[in-house]
Parts: sequence; C-alpha cells; structure tokens
Amino acid sequence: MHVPDFSQPLGISLEMEHHFHRCSAQLTTNIKEAAGKGQKIDVRKYFAGYTLDVIAATSFGIEVNSQKDLDNPLAKDVSTILQDIASSEGLLMLLKIELLEKPDFLQLILSYEEAQSSGKEELKGKLEVIAQATVFFVAGYETTAATLQSLAYNLALYPDVQEKIVREFEEQLGDELPTYEDVTKLKYLHSAIMETLRMYPPLNSVNRMASEEVTIKGITIPKGAGVMIPIANVMKDPEYFPEPDKFDPERFYEGSVNPVSFLAFGYGPRLCIGMRLALLEMKIAMVHVLRKVKFVKTDDLQVRRQPERYR
Repeated sequence: MHVPDFSQPLGISLEMEHHFHRCSAQLTTNIKEAAGKGQKIDVRKYFAGYTLDVIAATSFGIEVNSQKDLDNPLAKDVSTILQDIASSEGLLMLLKIELLEKPDFLQLILSYEEAQSSGKEELKGKLEVIAQATVFFVAGYETTAATLQSLAYNLALYPDVQEKIVREFEEQLGDELPTYEDVTKLKYLHSAIMETLRMYPPLNSVNRMASEEVTIKGITIPKGAGVMIPIANVMKDPEYFPEPDKFDPERFYEGSVNPVSFLAFGYGPRLCIGMRLALLEMKIAMVHVLRKVKFVKTDDLQVRRQPERYR
C-alpha cells in the first residue's frame, strides 16, 4: 500500500494541530496537579491518557476525554473498542460517513485511496486502510505512552539534558505554542526522543520475509524464508553506538548515526507509517509539560537494567 507523504506540514498536521495542543494542555494540568500534592507519581497513566485521547481524535475522529477521568471504565476499555473498530470491515462505511467532516488520518488516507483507485482496487485500498488505522492506533497509543515514560525517566536521571531541552524551547519558541514548522526546529528534543527509542525501543525485534535469495557473510537465506531482525540488540551494539548503555542525545544531534543502525521505526519501504504521528505527538506533549514541570528522580527509583545483548 502506498500512502501520501505525511512529512509535509500542510494537510494533516496543521488541520489537527488543535488536538495535540488541547490534549497536551490537559496532560500538563493533570501532572502539575498531581505533583503539587507533594507525592511521587507514576507518570505512565498520565501519558497513556494523553496518547489515547490524541490517537482517538486524530485517527478516528472520536472524542474520548480519558484524561478528565483517568479511572473511567470507558477509558480503560476504549483501546479494545477502537481496535475492534479498526479491524471491522462492516463498520468501514459508518466510519467513512463520520469522518467526512473530520480532518483525521483515516479520512485523509481514504481520500487519497479514492483518488488513486477505482472498482475492486478501490475496495481493496479501503480495506488496507483499515489495517493501517490499526497501525496508527498501536503506534500512537501504547508504544508512544511507553516512550514518553522512558523519556521522563531519562530526563530525571540526566537533569542537564532536561535543562538543555528547556533552553531550546526558550530560544526557538519563546512563550508561543509550537506550530508544525516550529516543532521541526527542536533538534535537541528530537535527539533526546530518538536516543530514548534507541535505548528502550517499542519492539525488541521485527520479522520479515526474504523477497529473493541472498548470501550474507557466507550464510545463504533462501527466497521466502522468514528473517528475525533483533533491532534492540542492533541499537545496543557498541560498533554502531559507543557506550550503548549511556543516554547521550548528542549522538543523534550531531547527525553521525548510520540510519540503517537505528531501527526503532523499521527501515525502508516498511518504515512505520505512524512514525511522524508518534514523534509529533511526543514533541508537542513535552513542550507543554516541560514548560511547567520538572522531572526528578525519587529516592527509591530503581535504575533500569539494560537487557543482555546477543553474542
């Protein structure tokens, strides 16, 4: 399936910008109020509520408002509900009708497919869109919440990095809310997110099928063979990332990372279609939160143990 280039600022990001800011503002309010009570908090549930609200609004045009009641049973079950919607062929037309007036990912891709196909190919394209909507949900909800949690963890352990990110906000944004174009200027924040994804990727491995026979270092992989790529281990290989257990955003900021060695979103034609959504979601959230909140480690914080690498 071919999809439009979502890296462009026009269309998707500008139309949906208010969703990110609205949800990020609520996230900041929730964390600030909880921290104001003088107790340590588990930020994971706050990030999960944020990412759920964002992905529901941007990918499905649904207002969940889970952040206003983090213990709401509906909010807890909505992930299952949305996954059922995304995988249901019978609800496609219902979704399409609802989405005609809403600038979300699913409608934009449907419009693209309608312009590129006709007849049976058009139907096939729409069914593929349903599958991609599920990808948006997975990329934008659970994995993004986990990455935001890991980023907060790293910033608490490395306050100098946190301070540098905040200074970047002041220099690049002032007191303004960031537009899509503004977010692309936040190079150090981007580097910190990429380094977090390197250390704590959403997936430890990905599976692919060989499209043709190939021999690599004397090992022949036949056409059609399944191949498991241990992406977590590749991204912790000191050959590609010196001092791999160290949180060092500078390695990405300097642009010296070989793109083939960074596989958190995959690589090539199978690159995660939800990548730009997830990155934009995380960046805008951090702009809002770090302007009002500082992440600090608690006395009983357990330092994460890095998994053993393959030998």
